[in-house]
Amino acid sequence: MWIILVMTILAVGWGWKDSRYLLPLLILSLPLEISRTWFPHLSILDKFGEFVGVIYFGRIFTLAVIAYFIVSLLRRRGADQFLKNARDSLAETLRSPLFVALGSYIVWGAFSAIWSVDRLHTSVGVARLALLWLLGAAVYDLVRRREGLVSLPAAFAVVSTTLAGIGIYELLSKHYIWLAEIYQPINRINATFVDANIYARFLIIGCLATAFLMFNMNKTGKLIGVLALVLQIAALLGTGSRVGWLAMILVAIGLAVLARSRAVVLTVLGALALLAMSILLNNGLLMRVMEVTQNFWAASTARHYLILSGLDMFSQNPWGGLGLGGFQHAMLTTYASQVVNEVSLSHTALVTTAAELGVVGLGILAIFLVYLYGRLHRARMALRYSYQQSHDTKLYYQEIFAVLAITAIFISAQGEGRFLEDPYLWILIGFLTAVRKLKEVS
Repeated sequence: MWIILVMTILAVGWGWKDSRYLLPLLILSLPLEISRTWFPHLSILDKFGEFVGVIYFGRIFTLAVIAYFIVSLLRRRGADQFLKNARDSLAETLRSPLFVALGSYIVWGAFSAIWSVDRLHTSVGVARLALLWLLGAAVYDLVRRREGLVSLPAAFAVVSTTLAGIGIYELLSKHYIWLAEIYQPINRINATFVDANIYARFLIIGCLATAFLMFNMNKTGKLIGVLALVLQIAALLGTGSRVGWLAMILVAIGLAVLARSRAVVLTVLGALALLAMSILLNNGLLMRVMEVTQNFWAASTARHYLILSGLDMFSQNPWGGLGLGGFQHAMLTTYASQVVNEVSLSHTALVTTAAELGVVGLGILAIFLVYLYGRLHRARMALRYSYQQSHDTKLYYQEIFAVLAITAIFISAQGEGRFLEDPYLWILIGFLTAVRKLKEVS
C-alpha cells in the first residue's frame, strides 16, 4: 500500500510540474475503481456519508487537478501569464450558461438544507458537487490553453480501448480481476469498474472519442480506429448493460446524422450492425433484450420500487423536494418496507432530482439541457458552413463529441444514476466550454 501511495504522489507531482499530463492522468485514474482496494479505508470519514472514507486513484487525481487550479488562482496575479489565465478562466466559467445552470443547481441544493430530511447528507452532497464544479472549471482552464484539446479525447480513446481489452479477456477466460463473486454468476464483465453499467458508460465515451479522432487520421490511423471500435463494442456487449446498449445506439445515430464524413458514417453503421448481429447470435444477450420487450418492470432488475417511491416523494413535496441527498434517507425510513435486497439508492437521475429538489431542480436541469442542445444545433449549422467555405472543422467535431458524450451519460444515468455526481460529466462540460471559447477566438 505504501509503495502505491508513494508512486501516486510522484505521479501527482509529475502532473503538477508539467500540466499537459494532468488531464490524461485524471482520465486514466478515474476508471481504476479497483484501486479502492489498494489504499486504506478511512472509516472515520464514513460518518459524513457512505463511501466518503474510500480512497482510490480517481479521488486522488480529481483532488490533485482541483488543488492545482486553486493554487493557480491564489498566487499573485503578476507572477506570470499562466497564473493570470487561471483567474480569467474562473471568470469565464462564471459567465458560461452551462456552468451557471449547474452552479444554480448546487446553490438550490444548498438552500434545500433548510427543509432537508437529512441535513448531513445534504451538506456532503453540496460539497461533492461544488468540488466537481471546480473540477470542470480546472478542465476548462487546461483545455483553454490547448493542453487538453487533443490529449483529452485521445486519453478517453486509449484508456477505453485498453479497458475493453481487459473486459474481452474476462469474457473469454471467465477470470475476473475484481468482484468476480458478483459478475461471474450472471456472465457480465466489469473490468476495473465497481459496476458493469458504469463500465459501459465509459466505453461509449471512448467509442465516441475514437470515432471523432478518426476524422483527422490517415488510412492507417483509421484502420487502427476501426479495430479499437470493434474491441470497445465487443466489451460493451459483454457488460450486459441494456441502458448502455440503448445509449450507444442513440448517440451512434446522432453521430451518423451530424457527421459529414462518409467514412465515419459507414463506420458508425457498421458498428451498429455488429452490435445488432452480436445480440441476435448470442442467446444470453438476446434474452436480456427480450426481457425488456416482454416485461419492462421485471427487466429493471426488480428496482422499479425505487421509481415508484421517488415519484411518491415528489408528489408529497413537489416544489422543494426532500432536500439534496434525502432520497436514500427516505427509502430507509418512510419507505423502508419497499426496499428489496438492501438497495436504497436511486438508479434514475431524473427521479432523484424530482424527489430531492422538486420542480425547481427539474427546471434547472431542463435549462441546462436546452443550452446544451442549443450548442449542438449551432455547431451543426456552423459545420455545414465551414465545409462550404473549406474552413477547419476540428473544433466543431470536438464540440459535437462532447455533447454526444454528455448525452450518453444522461441516458445511462436513467438506469444507473450518477449524473451530476459523475466526474466524466464535468470533464466534458469543461472541455465543451473551452472548445466553444477557442472557436470564438478563432
